Amino acid sequence: MRLNMANPLVSVKRRDFLRATAAAGGILATSHFWWGSDLLAQGSDDKKTTAKRGGKCKQVILLWMEGAPSQLDTFDPKPNSKDTGSPWKVLETDTPGFTPVENLPNVAKMAKDICVIRSLNSKEGNHSRGSYLLHTGYIPNPTLKHPSLGSIVSHQLGKKDFDLPNFVKLRGGPFGAGYLGVENNPFVISNPGARIENLDYAGGVDKARMDKRMKLVDEMEKDFARQRGAEAVEAHKAMYEKARRLMDSPLKSKFYIADEPDDVKKAYGSGRFAESCIIARRLIEAGVACVEVVLGGWDTHDNNFVRTKQLCGEFDQPMAALLADLKKRGLLETTLVVWMGEFGRTPRISATEGRDHWPNNFCAVLAGGGVKGNQVIGETDERGMTITREPVGVQDLFWTFASLMGWDTAKEFEAGNRPVWLTDKTAGKPIEKVLG
Repeated sequence: MRLNMANPLVSVKRRDFLRATAAAGGILATSHFWWGSDLLAQGSDDKKTTAKRGGKCKQVILLWMEGAPSQLDTFDPKPNSKDTGSPWKVLETDTPGFTPVENLPNVAKMAKDICVIRSLNSKEGNHSRGSYLLHTGYIPNPTLKHPSLGSIVSHQLGKKDFDLPNFVKLRGGPFGAGYLGVENNPFVISNPGARIENLDYAGGVDKARMDKRMKLVDEMEKDFARQRGAEAVEAHKAMYEKARRLMDSPLKSKFYIADEPDDVKKAYGSGRFAESCIIARRLIEAGVACVEVVLGGWDTHDNNFVRTKQLCGEFDQPMAALLADLKKRGLLETTLVVWMGEFGRTPRISATEGRDHWPNNFCAVLAGGGVKGNQVIGETDERGMTITREPVGVQDLFWTFASLMGWDTAKEFEAGNRPVWLTDKTAGKPIEKVLG
């Protein structure tokens, strides 16, 4: 997190403030806590809202496929189509209609726990707009920042007094809490598994010395609040207190996998995504409300088949191991796992052996958290060009999330002098088949 020193609200006594908080704010001075301008621009609901409908889902893991994965080279292959299909064979499973490509053998074995949606669609074929829509459930609006899925989960299901952040993002972009307030922004780790910068006290600083520095900061902020108002100060103070709890907590070991048994590491496989999935499970086990794990590289405008085979190899074993591990530990029943990206890829292959942007139909995979597995929802024609059964909008997906988790969708918030809600009241409804 970076302080915006150009803003007059944080420029008062800048030199003294930085001296006092150089060590105390180390973790905040990095990009871990994403807050951007939210701290000063947005208010927040200071009380946790109790969902009116209790859902089974208590935690979420979002496996975000950044760049938009090809549905035809993952979960909706068309092996008999000469002009739109892929060269991969398909795998037969006991789940009717679930025939993933041969590059996903481990995920295929988890078919009974999985619900594949093959008819997801939108009108957003631009990466930034598509990412926004799939993260928030809303079409981008330049006058309003909607909260991301992880921030909503943090707000609705997160613990108020908890050492770890309620929303952790392992790599990824800047989708935050918007009007839900900075306390629901993600804790972003850009290099999962590596030592997190400033998570420990700086050299020569112990807990007692840090307490003295924070007491000085508190006195300065009281003076600041008298001059400029208390709202921004309180939000800022809450973030510092959260950072201090994290620095002092034994739970910070959950960000690393050194103490994981070798057989667990072997089950997940090797690579950054595999390690991130282990970290996600550790954080969920510790009580974190939402973890987003990012696997990039899916923007396959060229060399699509080679690249998608490699990417399937990167997520197949870790994703399957994550589902199996959560199930073994009794966590899958209350933990929703979502696999998706911002849109799909064109059925037709380009001159550069690639697939371009295609929001007309694409896939999402759901498991756990009350989801009815062992099923496929939606269908496309034999060439993968058109949805022929059970179209699903992104708003439908978010209404389904709301039902699984029991979000308080009637709760009205205010942002930009207008009423807003967690889910889009103008579109969408829960997908009943997912709910079982």
